[in-house]
Amino acid sequence: MKLLKTIFLFQKKIIFLAYFISIIIGIIFGLKLNVIGISFFTILPLLHYFFYDIKDKSEYYYYYNLGVSRNKLWLSTLVTGTINFLILVLI
Repeated sequence: MKLLKTIFLFQKKIIFLAYFISIIIGIIFGLKLNVIGISFFTILPLLHYFFYDIKDKSEYYYYYNLGVSRNKLWLSTLVTGTINFLILVLI
């Protein structure tokens, strides 16, 4: 449970912005859910890279001290993106 709370705290910073950008892209391309899913699948890892690898690289230490490695955080981003992609494409 502690791991899930930590991952949610990590994802909270980027997931809402990724949804917002994906919905804007979906509106531009005709409000299709599969376009929103594909754009979310690509935008979420890009935002992760920008916010945590370029902008706030030292924030990884905070999550490492909570017991979550950088690889687990990247895996959580990819899993979150994949799950949302599958849900939006299969609807």
